Amino acid sequence: MNRLLLDSTYYANWKKHTHLKDSAIYTYSRQFMKFEQYLSLDFEGELDFDKFYYDTESETYRPIDADCIDGYIQFLKQNFQASKNTIFNNIVYLKHFFTLLHGLGMIKNNPMKNYPNPYYERRIIDRSLSIGECQRLFQAALKADPFVRKFYILILLMSTTALRNREIIQLSYEQIDFERKVILVNKGQKTSSEVVYMPDSLVVELERYLHHPVVEEWRNSGHSEVFFENNRPLTKAALNRIIKNLCLEAGIQKTVTAHSFRHTTAYLMQSSGIDIIAIKRQLRHKQLSTTLRYVPPVDAAKLLNDAYSDLLQ
Repeated sequence: MNRLLLDSTYYANWKKHTHLKDSAIYTYSRQFMKFEQYLSLDFEGELDFDKFYYDTESETYRPIDADCIDGYIQFLKQNFQASKNTIFNNIVYLKHFFTLLHGLGMIKNNPMKNYPNPYYERRIIDRSLSIGECQRLFQAALKADPFVRKFYILILLMSTTALRNREIIQLSYEQIDFERKVILVNKGQKTSSEVVYMPDSLVVELERYLHHPVVEEWRNSGHSEVFFENNRPLTKAALNRIIKNLCLEAGIQKTVTAHSFRHTTAYLMQSSGIDIIAIKRQLRHKQLSTTLRYVPPVDAAKLLNDAYSDLLQ
């Protein structure tokens, strides 16, 4: 059976060039089937997005436009009793689809370019730690381990680089470039290899930590992991336990996980007046909309390095 949209060159090229994971492609395609049903209504001939309507008044063909998308929204409501969330997602999927086709030069008109999406507002959950909470956490970390300062380095690293828990656990010496002040994230990451930037405070503390006799002994014994606990590479369970114990010591009652520090990085960068695009790059998000959920509106605060300066003295 011929499928108007899913057997078209439009869909084939979108699927070929999209950077979405297979699971996301499957989700998008399931919704595209509904769009295909809508396009198939009273349609005959070969699918051409640039010549979809025939305007009898002007006797010319018109491309798929906003009016067509409006009709699709009504189609979803009437035929599928679509919720606001479903409509919201369909608009997101079509924006991605048509924008990619337009970028590939396959269509002249992008009907989704300025198409509004008021159907659903994603709730922003602020999981970040405030500067005051960070300072209390740093003090608790220094108190728990004043000599090697491993706990302090862990908290500083997580709150400034936005590394994920697997990336922290698997972090090795060769990933750290002190000259460029970056960390190459090529172990444990969700996406392709990228770099994250280190603030000066982290560079200083990390260099000191790696030259500590205890850490050098660990490294000389043949281990490549930067962090370890009880003479073993750090595990996810151990990292979570460290975070939990430090939060108890710091008097922080809310639930804090390794992921909370990704939100904290975004919050601290935004508070410092850093551009949202730079925050997106540091968190390594593909979509800006994802980053926006990490940075709820906050008042301006002092620069990131200044937040820890009194603790480093």
